[in-house]
Amino acid sequence: MTILGKHRPLPPARPRPHAPTPPARPGPAARRARTLSRSPELAGFPAAAVSAAPSHSLSIRAAQRRGLRGERGTMALEMVILAPLLLILFMFLLACGRYFQTSSLLENAARDGARSASQARSLGDAQARVDQAVTRTMEQSVDSCKQSAAGSITTGFVAGTPLSVEITCTIDYRDLGLLGIGGDTTITKKFSSSLDPYRGIRDGNP
Repeated sequence: MTILGKHRPLPPARPRPHAPTPPARPGPAARRARTLSRSPELAGFPAAAVSAAPSHSLSIRAAQRRGLRGERGTMALEMVILAPLLLILFMFLLACGRYFQTSSLLENAARDGARSASQARSLGDAQARVDQAVTRTMEQSVDSCKQSAAGSITTGFVAGTPLSVEITCTIDYRDLGLLGIGGDTTITKKFSSSLDPYRGIRDGNP
């Protein structure tokens, strides 16, 4: 700069303040060591040991993943094997329950029919009482037994002698074909009750 023919020196430039240097980002090894240090398998180990053994931790994790996949595959295989067996067991129990329930109902029907028939005054009346007992009791049974149940008097109708009643029905197992049972099963129950020797009856007449 020139003032009145003379040179005037410029003021010295002020030094600019240095911007703070950003912290250096951790390298891949440091980041991997920090990640591995959070692993439960390596808890309590120093950072140097953790960073020195990354491959060991990775192999542990890979083994755990393989173990989980193996467990899931084993469980699926077990279900495939057990499901049919459980179904067969359930249907077998269902067939047994059907048989024992029907057998119990037939026994009740024979007992009620014999006791009711022993109070009748004629053979026809006694047979009607047996039929009523069968119809009333077998209402609780399966459909195949409701349709096939029948009762009969198997002895004579003589005062002072036992009167025997026989009840028969057929159970249908065709709806349980998965068990290989199929077909029908016939159940028969008998019960006897004595006729009153002092009761007036018409022997063998309706």
